[in-house]
Amino acid sequence: MPMYTLNVPTASVTEVKKSPARIFDLAAERENAVYVFNRGSVSGVMLTQEQFEGFIRHIEELEDRLIDAEAARRLADTSVKTYTDAEVRGERSALSLPLDADDGWE
Repeated sequence: MPMYTLNVPTASVTEVKKSPARIFDLAAERENAVYVFNRGSVSGVMLTQEQFEGFIRHIEELEDRLIDAEAARRLADTSVKTYTDAEVRGERSALSLPLDADDGWE
C-alpha cells in the first residue's frame, strides 16, 4: 500500500508535550488542524478553539439544511393524507395560548 503525505501541518507527541501552545499557534498560522503523530501513526488532531467552534457551527448549519430539505420533501409528497389543526385538535385549535418568550425555542 502506498504511503501518502498529508498536506496538513503535523507534529509529534513529543512536540506537543514540550509546547502545546506552539502547536495551537501552528494551527492558527496554517489555518488548518495539526495532525499529531505518535510512532508514525496519527494519534490525534489539534486545532484552535476558533477552528473547533467553526466546525461545530458548520455542522449545525448543514444539519439545519438537511432538516429543511427533509421537511420540503415531505411537504411535496402529495400521496400523504394531511390534516388541519382544527381536525387534529378540534375546538382547542381556536384557543389563543400565551407565548413564553423564554421557552428555549428560537
